[in-house]
Amino acid sequence: MKIEHEHIFFNSNELALECVLSYPEGVSSCPGVVVCHPHPLYGGDMNNNVVLGIKSAFQAEDLVILRFNFRGVNLSEGKYDEGEGEINDVIAAVNFLKIQKLVDPNRLFLVGYSFGAWIGLRAAFKIDNLKAIAGIAPPFGIYDFKFLERITLPIFLMCGDIDTICNKNELETTFDKISSSKKKTIVSGADHFFGGREGEVGEEIIKFFKPYFD
Repeated sequence: MKIEHEHIFFNSNELALECVLSYPEGVSSCPGVVVCHPHPLYGGDMNNNVVLGIKSAFQAEDLVILRFNFRGVNLSEGKYDEGEGEINDVIAAVNFLKIQKLVDPNRLFLVGYSFGAWIGLRAAFKIDNLKAIAGIAPPFGIYDFKFLERITLPIFLMCGDIDTICNKNELETTFDKISSSKKKTIVSGADHFFGGREGEVGEEIIKFFKPYFD
């Protein structure tokens, strides 16, 4: 099936944020997913290798995918806001996705990678209609993730076993305290950047999300 890619902008409060909307041609009422990129101050943007790997996996499942640049990144207006304004960016991205004509607003998903996981998982508490969420290589040990102990959404967490940025002990301790439907995957031989393993990342997310697609 042919995939269309639309380079457009949406508003996060007063800021115009750059995004790419990818969708299967000729399909309607699809699930939709927003993918959040890694840290803006360390080169993270919507064209990150892991973000693109996740996008490709969801394309194969005929979802509508929205990846975007946080405020201050590339063509997005504004400047880095230390993870606070960025939460508003995620909320605005999901709200923009849900009004697209191809998207079923009751089948929305959210994925964040690294810094994007910290932002996306926090934003999930403020978004209605999410079916499930995923945090890939969440930077446990750098940021506080205790808020996840209160999550009620189905949640998937993933990191590599040689990731030096995601503290695996803290991830597992927090994971054990989550009472909602959950899964964690520790990828053998993978570091924080999943070089050459991007497809595997996407496939694992799909496995967890797929029961919630219908």
